[in-house]
Amino acid sequence: MSERRPYRRPVNPKWWWAPGAYRAYTLRELTGVGIALYGVVLFAGLISLSRGPDHWEGFVQFLRSPASIVLHVILLVVVAYHVKTWFEILPKTQPKIIVNGKQVPAQTITSYATLVAVACSAALVLFTFLVAR
Repeated sequence: MSERRPYRRPVNPKWWWAPGAYRAYTLRELTGVGIALYGVVLFAGLISLSRGPDHWEGFVQFLRSPASIVLHVILLVVVAYHVKTWFEILPKTQPKIIVNGKQVPAQTITSYATLVAVACSAALVLFTFLVAR
C-alpha cells in the first residue's frame, strides 16, 4: 500500500517579515517583550525597596544612570507603539456597536478608548503628585 503524501506549500522562513499585516502583527507581539522587560525593572525596584534604604538607594542610582535612561526611552517608544496598536485592534475584537440603527465606525471606538486611557493616566499621575506632596 502506498503512503499518502499531502501537498505542503513551500513557506519562506521569513514569512513573518513580509510587508503588511504579518510584519505589523510580529512587531506588535514583539513589543510584549518590552512590556515584560519593564515589568522586570519595576519588580527589581520592589525587591530593592523591601531590602531596605541602602538597596533602594542603589536602585535609584541605577535609574539615574545613562544606560537606564536610554533603556527607559526605548521602552517608552515600545510601550507607546504597543498601546497604539492595542487600541487599533479594539474595534475588531468586540461585537459591533449599533447606535440609532447605524454601526459606530472603528476610528470612533479607537478615539474614545484612547481618550479614556489618556484621561485615566493623567488622573493617576495627578493623584500620584498630590499624594507625594
